[in-house]
Amino acid sequence: MYLTPIKIRILILIYMPIMFFIWWIPTNGVWGDYQNLINQTDEIRLSLITLIVPIGFLGALITFAFMGIKSFFYGKKVNEVFSENAMKLSNKICIYSGLLGVVFAVVFALYSMKLLDEYGYEYSYELTDITPTGIHLMYVKTQ
Repeated sequence: MYLTPIKIRILILIYMPIMFFIWWIPTNGVWGDYQNLINQTDEIRLSLITLIVPIGFLGALITFAFMGIKSFFYGKKVNEVFSENAMKLSNKICIYSGLLGVVFAVVFALYSMKLLDEYGYEYSYELTDITPTGIHLMYVKTQ
């Protein structure tokens, strides 16, 4: 399918904000959960799968932003603007960012669980939700 330069530019203008908000919404949720933990609210949510997104998706977001800007400027597809080696490098950045996101999720979950123990929270089976974005563990402060 042939895409004219104007179609490519329109698609980039549509996809860049969408990708940003796909990253921002879970990241903002994770940040809010962490703020609740630091502020020691009555209920704390710990979303294990969602913890991968802030770091894991950031590499793809940054790669798409840099490549998309140059593609937007030339009005060509990304694979027509960048060499095969640059495309391989962008794939590696995305893969390593995803792996780093998994490491971040594990380390942050362990850190959060340590803080939950220190602050006197107990796991609540009744309040825990299982949703398409993962298991959202709920902890309740004990007095």
